[in-house]
Amino acid sequence: MRTFLQYVACAAAIGVTSPLTANAQDWARSFDAAITKDITLRRNVSVRFDQAPAEILPLLLTRVDLYDPNIVEVRFDHSQSEVPGQFGVGSRRICVFADGRELVEPLVVYDPPYTYAYTVDADASTMNLPVRDIVLLYAFEANKTGGTDLTVQAYFDPRIPGTGPVIEPVLTGTFRRTFQTASETFGGTYLGDEKP
Repeated sequence: MRTFLQYVACAAAIGVTSPLTANAQDWARSFDAAITKDITLRRNVSVRFDQAPAEILPLLLTRVDLYDPNIVEVRFDHSQSEVPGQFGVGSRRICVFADGRELVEPLVVYDPPYTYAYTVDADASTMNLPVRDIVLLYAFEANKTGGTDLTVQAYFDPRIPGTGPVIEPVLTGTFRRTFQTASETFGGTYLGDEKP
């Protein structure tokens, strides 16, 4: 698996923490080519939230325990952040499951209220995933009603070659349930997901 430092170095090289455009979708396209160039885009998820981007982004990032029934606690470690002690690229979200296993998710992009992205640090996690690389890129855009149109691009590749046809439906189902629950929890509409 790519190391976390490789992701951060790549992110810093393209300036992902300070995009030159306020259009999250345009910026997301330039991001894809850099950090996700060797990972397969498997799913595009669309959700419309009633809240503005500045309100919904921190909820989705920090309150996973409210919309994922498998997660009982969410902690953060900012010691490796660009600005130690504060949210930024390098901050690590730690999702704790009911059985005590932990999934450590370093932020590779953090630019509120427009976007954030994270990967999984397999070496630091005590929960194993059947993928060798994974990145979830969230792009938030204000809509005409004062809410948010969220697009999530899910990139991942299986750890064992040839297992994609088994793994992809399972992970897609997990993404779907998670974002459906998030839209119900925070107020919004799950618009669907599709294979690119």
